[in-house]
This record gives sequence, C-alpha cells and structure tokens, in this order.
Amino acid sequence: MSATAPEYPQFDRKTHAEFFRRNGYVVLEDCLPLDFIARLNKAFMELMEDKIRKFGLAPIRETDKRKLENNSVHRDFRPEGGNHDFNRWNMHLPTTPLFLSEELVAHPHVTAVLDEVFGGDYIAFLVASDTPYPGAGFQNIHQDFSRFGVTVNIPLVDFTERNAPLEIWPGSHLKQKGDVQPEFHKEAVSLSKDELNRVNQAIQSQRMMLKAGSILIRDHRLVHRGTANSGQSPRPCLSIWYKKVDGFSLTGLSIPTPHRGLCDRVARYALDIRREGKGSGSSIKNKSLLNLGNYLGRFVEEFAGSDRDYRRVIPESLWRSFSPKMRHLLRYASVENPEKNGVAKRSLLGSGILVSVTALFFIASLYSKLRFHPRF
Repeated sequence: MSATAPEYPQFDRKTHAEFFRRNGYVVLEDCLPLDFIARLNKAFMELMEDKIRKFGLAPIRETDKRKLENNSVHRDFRPEGGNHDFNRWNMHLPTTPLFLSEELVAHPHVTAVLDEVFGGDYIAFLVASDTPYPGAGFQNIHQDFSRFGVTVNIPLVDFTERNAPLEIWPGSHLKQKGDVQPEFHKEAVSLSKDELNRVNQAIQSQRMMLKAGSILIRDHRLVHRGTANSGQSPRPCLSIWYKKVDGFSLTGLSIPTPHRGLCDRVARYALDIRREGKGSGSSIKNKSLLNLGNYLGRFVEEFAGSDRDYRRVIPESLWRSFSPKMRHLLRYASVENPEKNGVAKRSLLGSGILVSVTALFFIASLYSKLRFHPRF
C-alpha cells in the first residue's frame, strides 16, 4: 500500500537537502516549463520509436504474473520485450543542445541541492532514460548502487497509477539498526536479499505521482522499483546520474579515470557483446551474454566518468556554449579538441584497472557462450 506524498515548501536549498538526507529523495515542483517538456517529449519519443524499430525486439504480450505483482529480489537487466526489463526500455540521450542542455544537466535548483548533499565535488556521468511501455510489468525491488550517488529523474508526462509510476521505500537508503534511524552519511549501504525483503515489509512504500515539469532527486541507495504500465501509452522519464570522484574504491566504482581511447575501446567491446547476446531475431538470443554487455557498459561509463564516448562526442561549439558549472560537471566527457577545451586528465593506473576488469568480462563472456553452445 502506498503512502500519501508529502507537501513541499517553495524552493529552499537547505530545506530540500535536509528532506533528501532524511528520506532518500526529494521532489522539486514546477522546475521546467511545460512547453519545453512538450518539445522534449516529442523529440524523445521519435528517437525511442526509432530505437525500438532498429532493435527488432517483439513486446511480451502473453499473461505474466509480473504484470500484477513482483516482490522477488534479483539483479537488474532481465530483458524481455525491452532492452532493459519486461517491456521496459532504456536509452542514452544524444549529444544535442535539446537533450544536453543546462536546464536538464545543471538546473540551478538541482545543483543547489546536490551541492548541499554531496558536500564537495561531483560529476554528471550518465544522461539516459527509462520508458516502460504498455504491458510493462513490475520490477523487483532493488537499489541502483550500494555506494552513494544521485539520480535526477525528469518526467516527460504526468505519472499516474496506471502508467508505471516509480515506487520508493522512504528512508531505505540508510541501513536501520533496530528502531534507531541512522544519521545521513555517504558510506556504502549494501542490502542483502533478506534485508530488502524486510524493507519491503517494514516500510510503507510510496508511488511517486510526478507531474511533468517537476524533478525528482533520489539517492542511488534508496530501495525502489518500476511498477506495471496498465495504461495505453509509454511513460518516458529522463535520468541523469551524479557521483563523487574524489575516492578510490572498486566496490564504489571509483578509480583514477582511464584514458579516453581505452574507455572507447571497452565501450565498443561492451556494445559487441550486447549485439551478440541480442541476436538478429525478435527475441533475445542469449540473455546472460546481453546482461554481461550491459554490466560492462555500466562499468566503463562509471570508470570513464561519462557516457559521452565515441558515439556521443560533444561538439566544440556546444561545449563552448556551456557555463563553467556545466563544463565542470561534464569534464570527463569526450569533447572535440579535448586538449584545447580543458577536459580532465587521465590516469595510467586507472587504465590498468579497466583492462583487468575487461579481462574478467571477457572470460565470463566465453563461459556464457560455452553454456549456450555446449558443443562449441
């Protein structure tokens, strides 16, 4: 059963930041003009429909219990009828002035809250989206990451009970000990399957009835899930991810930034694995192989500090139009004439770590192929 959404005050960075620390999320109302959202929605859906046509994956239409309920706890990426989950699609946003705009990536209200909660430097490393289509089922309850980071969700339509609103468990970003609610911190919080199930039972969930023009800021550690889309239309929502970069932790997916050329090669390899796992038919050929490609793609985006790779290079003219704040947030992106335009330096140590991680994925992909073709 979902809780009633709280009332929010007019924007005040400290008030909103404190609400975020306590609950693991906060909503900023009426941040973006509706005509801007309408232009985004039209351009986005044209791109999304083109991607679906090119992907050639048939939606899942038969009766499936996940359309009614799904309280299981598993990992992400279970592509069926979509490239991410059950009739659910993810898509990186293109490098254009509309989608890579300051209103989305460096909105002053959003960055004011992020400045407060990060308490130090951070980057925007992913500019993507989540779109459950009609017939999409419930996701399992999960955390996006155990390490601290932030997702900014920008709905392109109003969220309703029927079009797959995001469901969250307020306060679940901090591991509770007994009846004591811990103080906000930025350490890793990794919840086991049993702990996630206890969160599901102990905390009243809340479905986020976001309005177009609003912005949701949520902790990556917050327990949440996508719900079923029983409506007639897709429910597009943009997702921009932010994280700290001032630490070294493999479990926290933070290493010295590898060289861009290597990151691009690994991103190409991840794409090749995904394509091989997808196959050429209307259903997934090898799910485990596709998932390996998805995970490696996530790793390289995290380690590289940006999803703006060889496929999404930022043109020099667009880069120069950005404010200093925007350029700082995107300083690990692939930019035309990087030496001239002041992007961040790279690390030989980070490159070595990325090579080692990729080697592990290579071994895992061989194992997946052998399992799929046992006589190969």
